[in-house]
Amino acid sequence: MKLMLLFSFLLTLPLGGVAAQESLQEVVVSPGDTMWDIANKYLKDPQKWPEIVKVNNLPTADPTIALPGSKIRIPITLIKEEYRTAQLITMVSDVRYKRKNESEFKPATVNMTLRYEDGLRTMKESQARVKFPSKEVVQINENSYVVLKPERILQEVQLLQGDLRASRAKVIMPGGTVVNPRGNNSEYQAKIREDETEVVFVYKGEVNVTAKGKTVRVKEGFGTQVLKSAPPLDPMPLTSFKDFDPANLKTPETKKMSVQASNKPITFSPPTMPPKETESKSGKSKALMAQNLLVSYQLQLAKDSKFRSIVFEKTAGTDQAFDISTQNIPDGIYFMRVAFLDAFGNKNAFSEPAKIVKDTRPPELLNIQPLDGFKHIGPSPACDISGNAKDAVLVSVEGQVVFLGPNGSFSAVVHLKEGINSITVLARDGNGNETTVTRKITYTKK
Repeated sequence: MKLMLLFSFLLTLPLGGVAAQESLQEVVVSPGDTMWDIANKYLKDPQKWPEIVKVNNLPTADPTIALPGSKIRIPITLIKEEYRTAQLITMVSDVRYKRKNESEFKPATVNMTLRYEDGLRTMKESQARVKFPSKEVVQINENSYVVLKPERILQEVQLLQGDLRASRAKVIMPGGTVVNPRGNNSEYQAKIREDETEVVFVYKGEVNVTAKGKTVRVKEGFGTQVLKSAPPLDPMPLTSFKDFDPANLKTPETKKMSVQASNKPITFSPPTMPPKETESKSGKSKALMAQNLLVSYQLQLAKDSKFRSIVFEKTAGTDQAFDISTQNIPDGIYFMRVAFLDAFGNKNAFSEPAKIVKDTRPPELLNIQPLDGFKHIGPSPACDISGNAKDAVLVSVEGQVVFLGPNGSFSAVVHLKEGINSITVLARDGNGNETTVTRKITYTKK
């Protein structure tokens, strides 16, 4: 049995005007598509297309101009439900998926995109972890079948067979049992026994379990069961259930790692490693469920792709992010490679080199007009703001993205209120560096 994992190095750029924790989803842009095309297809409210511009480095902010074929990011809160996706972040052994409206299950691959109402099946001694746009990770255990519904805030999972482990996800089971977590700090297991009894074990926090019009609140250390065509029974201590496994009290670890390096995601796929066999009480190998996940990484940077001269090296846990902008090395182009280690100290070979950039120099804003302290007098409150941006891919005036000319020139009209107005111009380059200039403008009608 092979353990198959993939760690994604995700770009996290500072996004002016967008909440730092805003979840983003990538979509593919076909050559010739305009921002209007994208907004009309993906957004619940197409008029909110400027929000897409804010979180992408685009050649133009004009929604009527065709964009080159690429991938762009859209805030998940704006996307129509049918286009929201989840990601299969880890899998072990035999995991299969089925697209909505299809009948055939196909072999799943790590890091694949799962769409709204796609099905996922884990076979014998297999396991999968799915990450939703809200950052919630649901663990699907062996011999299980789920249907996924990535939602804006409260994601939903239909458990049709087997069992899963979740925190903030709403789970619906075949008999109509609904599990709703209370708060964001819950950890629970939902499972369907062979006799079709539906069971919920709560390891942390508390959840509401509803069936046949009755709701019971199940707290940490307790569980409930729902017999076929019956309401949930009163909660009992977990030790009262014959199929409760004390090993499940330990919260599953979800390994993650990010690299902030350039304006494109960098993805490494480490080679598979044979798991070290461990025996459970039943005599079955459970290495795939236990410690054999990759737990640390060794990262190297060099100025050449052959790594003849290494300029930086680091070893850390896979839950520790690496941000090249904070390292004590000069700005420039580097090559990076990564090797992963499992809990037993076994080490993979280094990945193929990936080119990354350290760029901490912000863009320049030049010739901003009017000058600071300008007095705008007249019946119209409209005032022109203009200037030039050097090395910028995006400029905004008072939060509104403006069109950049070929030489970096820009202009915008702002409407002033009587008295002193503080007008902010922001420029951002392709690596997330920003420069702001503020002008104090006083407006009087006469």
